Amino acid sequence: MRARLITVLLALAVAVQHVAAIKCYQCSYPSILGPQGCEDEFGLTDNKDVIVDDCQQCSKIKIVLNGDQVTVARTCLPTALFDNDCISGEQGGSSAETCYCNKDLCNSAPRRTAAALLLISVGYAAMYLLH
Repeated sequence: MRARLITVLLALAVAVQHVAAIKCYQCSYPSILGPQGCEDEFGLTDNKDVIVDDCQQCSKIKIVLNGDQVTVARTCLPTALFDNDCISGEQGGSSAETCYCNKDLCNSAPRRTAAALLLISVGYAAMYLLH
């Protein structure tokens, strides 16, 4: 029984480490100094200069001012503080949307992900093995 518990805890630690270290795109549009292609329709998927390793969470922020001036930023967050979800708001003809995700290179396009599925699966396996 004790060996099973140690095995399950070790498997959970490996799974958490695997999920914790992800790669994210990091760029912005408009960009004066950086590479072009970070617009909302993402065109930098093959550009290694915009990929950051060792992130805890990725984000994509899109701001539209007065219906036509668009700003996009993709970032690597050092700490996962938010759910895998999008938050949006609108005021006076301007809008903003921020999406957070926990998979490798998941901030290339607006989409909602559930990377916690791996942890849930390992948790269920642990409960099954312990009973």
